[in-house]
Amino acid sequence: REPLIGAEGGEQQAAGWLGSSAELGEMNPGQLREAAEWLVQARRVVVFSGAGLSKESGISTFRGEGGLWSRFFNLSLVYFGTPVGWKLTPRVSWKAYLQYFLEPVAKAEPNAGHHAIAELEKLLKTAAAKVPGSQEKEFTVLTQNVDGLHQRAGSTSAAVHELHGTVWRYRCCKEGHPHPHVLAPQSYSTDPFVSGEWSKIPKCEVEGCGSFLRPDCTLFMEGLPPDVWGASLGAVRRLEPGDVCLIVGTSGVVYPAASLPELAMTKAGVKSVEVNPNPSTFSSSVSLFLQGPAGTVLPELVQRVKELL
Repeated sequence: REPLIGAEGGEQQAAGWLGSSAELGEMNPGQLREAAEWLVQARRVVVFSGAGLSKESGISTFRGEGGLWSRFFNLSLVYFGTPVGWKLTPRVSWKAYLQYFLEPVAKAEPNAGHHAIAELEKLLKTAAAKVPGSQEKEFTVLTQNVDGLHQRAGSTSAAVHELHGTVWRYRCCKEGHPHPHVLAPQSYSTDPFVSGEWSKIPKCEVEGCGSFLRPDCTLFMEGLPPDVWGASLGAVRRLEPGDVCLIVGTSGVVYPAASLPELAMTKAGVKSVEVNPNPSTFSSSVSLFLQGPAGTVLPELVQRVKELL
């Protein structure tokens, strides 16, 4: 199962959910407080986020109900979603990419869930720093999303590992040379990379190359960036008893990314908390399942953390 461009799916899978410590329905205040206590006490916190989180900002998932793959399963989407398309028909791929994917991402704004994760990072790190002799709190966000909304919400850039890359950077199709231009959401409408004629695709500036550019994110048939994968795997492997893995808005069906929370859940003493509107493949194995949209559940969870600090 290969990663998708941009997002991991977002469709919440009920199959295989056999029940968890949470009841379906309204959030349980006692469970929110328990999760908050775990977060405050943890030395390390790893957040694993998926397409369901960005869906709350209006970004379509790929494989979820009403997602891009179900609505636009045509040659344009197939081409811009694979390296073959970018190499053989870069102009068609560029046009489809701008129309179906980049423009909606550029117009999206971080939602309450993104802001809550960013606030949680600041709260936990600040509280730990105030305790004499305490170790620094380690807070890492592993995201399958390529929209940069975690960083725009205030998450520390160094703490965010983009497993599937990002749409805001570019590299060339032929050799993978990184391009110095970085696209910014606030200047999307006037950026020369995307506001000119679609047939005039930017090209690599490395001498002797000159191949067309493509987004620096993982396409179908491609592996994850080795450096990001290594850093993400390391963050999970460092989890020890009492640490927390917070799983947000993912179906848990896209690999190898889904193996990261799976690994966290196998580590003795590590607490796992899932936030999802519907049960996923992880729900029967997590320590706590908090059902609901991230934009609703996470701010409530952050409020409980504040009450404990």
